[in-house]
Amino acid sequence: MTITIASRAPEQDMGRQKALLPVPDACRRAASYATPLRAAETVSVFEALGRTLAAPVAAELAMPPFSQSAMDGYALAAGDGIHSGARLEVVERIAAGSVGKRLGQGKASRLFTGAPLPEGADAVIMQEHVEREGSAIILRRPIRAGDNVRYRGEDIEPFEPLFGTGERLDARHIALLAAQGIARVGVLVRARVAVISTGDELRQAGAGLGAAAIYDSNRPMLLALIAQAGLIAIDGGWVPDDAERLAARMRELAGRVDLVLTSGGASAGEEDHALSALDRAGGRGETLKIALKPGKPAVVGAIGAAAYLGLPGNPVSSLVSWLILGHAMVSALEGRAPRQRLGCPMTSRSHFDRRPGRAEFAPARLSEDGGVEILGRGGSARLRPLVQADGLAEIATDNAGVLPGDTVLFHPFRDGFVV
Repeated sequence: MTITIASRAPEQDMGRQKALLPVPDACRRAASYATPLRAAETVSVFEALGRTLAAPVAAELAMPPFSQSAMDGYALAAGDGIHSGARLEVVERIAAGSVGKRLGQGKASRLFTGAPLPEGADAVIMQEHVEREGSAIILRRPIRAGDNVRYRGEDIEPFEPLFGTGERLDARHIALLAAQGIARVGVLVRARVAVISTGDELRQAGAGLGAAAIYDSNRPMLLALIAQAGLIAIDGGWVPDDAERLAARMRELAGRVDLVLTSGGASAGEEDHALSALDRAGGRGETLKIALKPGKPAVVGAIGAAAYLGLPGNPVSSLVSWLILGHAMVSALEGRAPRQRLGCPMTSRSHFDRRPGRAEFAPARLSEDGGVEILGRGGSARLRPLVQADGLAEIATDNAGVLPGDTVLFHPFRDGFVV
């Protein structure tokens, strides 16, 4: 992921970060631990939203299925062209869903958008461009063959490939399937993703807080993100900072899900047990130090057939890591290559100081003049800037600071939570 912004990176700052793994490489490493799903089922197109195709789909019909009018107007046989001022007799009226009679020279058929062209007609003149006189029309501009006509098959021909295996279906795909008369499609079973929160300091909503405790926000957030992505979210509960207990929970969940997430304990401190627990659970994996902010540390691996992703404990770090590494792993589960989040290039209205060396995602909101405002140094543990934001501004790895007028990539929340 890059942005088109001039680099102001001191060489010494870049040198400190050379050991960090670039985000695309981290995504590939994470995806390598995911075993593609094989089980499939057939569902109605009304239930196909967010599902992933298990097999390619080809067109069964031409689209449009017949040559039709693109406008409300009059069909006629234009041939080599009809000049302005020509007078034609209107012989019939054709509504959408009706079929007209053969049309001769010097004749016209009144018809409406989507109605089939009668045999012999090759053009449609808009109703605004004629004058009606009794049973005749007078053209107020010249007309040529092909004007305002949608020809049979100009959009899609029969047997043309529509979608490939691994395509994630949204409302656009469902519209095309329905227009083809396809009632049911074969899709992969939904990936099952379990979320475990870790940390002695965490308490659950409804429980009292001690002097050094906080409420668990990551698990509810991640479960919501998983559900929003169209996956099956499974609550794996909370586990204290104990590698053996965490390993037991991970091992139990790995036997019935496709991806296990843990939140917290992904770094290398004495109380960070994610990698150790993965090993004790009989899994394999590694800690990644990623050129990403927030979210530098993450643990990736597998326990049997289930992939594993250990996320940082701070909420914004956890969210960003899920959107990037989680996207890569879910894509691999569903048999497709991860697709880079391109974002929308937008002009920053903010001054944002930072050290280069990591791609940074900062909460940002849209400004009234069409730019984006980066919401200060929100920090990876602060949720208020995240809630106030319209999305995330991505700042390039080699950029040493954003000035007003610089370009950043903006990732809106309205579609950025779909992996």
